[in-house]
Amino acid sequence: MKKLVLGIVVVLVCLSASAQQDRHFSMAFAAPVLKNPGAAGHGLGSLQAFTCYRTQWWTASATPFRTIAGSIDAKILQNSLSSGFMGIGANFINDVSGDGKYTLNIVQVPINYTLQIGKDHLLGLGLQPGMYMQSINEGALYFENQWTNQGFNQAMSSGENLGAFNVSKFDLGAGVYYNAFLKDNFNFQAGISSLHLTAQQVSFYNVAEKLYRNFSFYSTAHIWPDNTNISYHPAIWGQVQGPNFEIIAGCNFEYAIKPVSRHTGYFDGMAISFGTYYRVNDAFIANILYKAGPLTAGVSYDANVSRLTQATNSVGAVEVFLQFNPTFEQKYSAPRIN
Repeated sequence: MKKLVLGIVVVLVCLSASAQQDRHFSMAFAAPVLKNPGAAGHGLGSLQAFTCYRTQWWTASATPFRTIAGSIDAKILQNSLSSGFMGIGANFINDVSGDGKYTLNIVQVPINYTLQIGKDHLLGLGLQPGMYMQSINEGALYFENQWTNQGFNQAMSSGENLGAFNVSKFDLGAGVYYNAFLKDNFNFQAGISSLHLTAQQVSFYNVAEKLYRNFSFYSTAHIWPDNTNISYHPAIWGQVQGPNFEIIAGCNFEYAIKPVSRHTGYFDGMAISFGTYYRVNDAFIANILYKAGPLTAGVSYDANVSRLTQATNSVGAVEVFLQFNPTFEQKYSAPRIN
């Protein structure tokens, strides 16, 4: 019976959460295009490839929650357009939660037009069509009506009316992204976006339950003081979705082990970065990043400080990512980040 109660609770929590709050990442600064189509093409190089793995709640559940994300975006037509470039990409998110293997798959195609305003300012206006797909493994669920004196018999009817176990809906997002090179040693970026503009119905139950629209913001700065190998990268991002909200703020401190060569660009650079962030009312986050030319690898750990600490023992999540930013000849280049 314990498995029955736990399984039903986990499933109901997952189903409810699916219609209330999108999956989040502790190192979202590594791929803002996952949240804002206006950011496509604004990476460090001509294109950016990113992949991330996140696991959490392994101390609170026998089946930890697991999220995988990937994206690739690039600048195009920068030599054909007189006042900017096009940004285009592809995003993918796969999330599996709970004993019922509640699975969420999101596929998106961010595309934008980035306008150059003056000499050092870029403004991207983007749309993001995609598909929002969720499913659950009916065979992994147990219900009270299936209980016999010898155990659960899944061949018996559950008596539950859950409706469809697979849901696929068209999804649409939009965003604006601003990228400014204010000085040689100072870059500022900020964006706002809205996802799930179609507010599609996604519930497994045979009732009308629409996905809340997601409104998010993101801002970061890259500061390289003169005559030092240390640079600063503060960031803040957040989202509001129905009754839920999330805000994360903090800073990464980067040390250039091997400074960038003036002759060959940032491909010769090598650096290590340490960061601390706070997710409001939820967790403290620490990360470490290693950069070697166009390749960046990072790992973060969430220490839970919410009301769930009694169940989690303050263990939140571990997240790792890889990022690749090669640079080819281009008219509009991103700032060099050591």
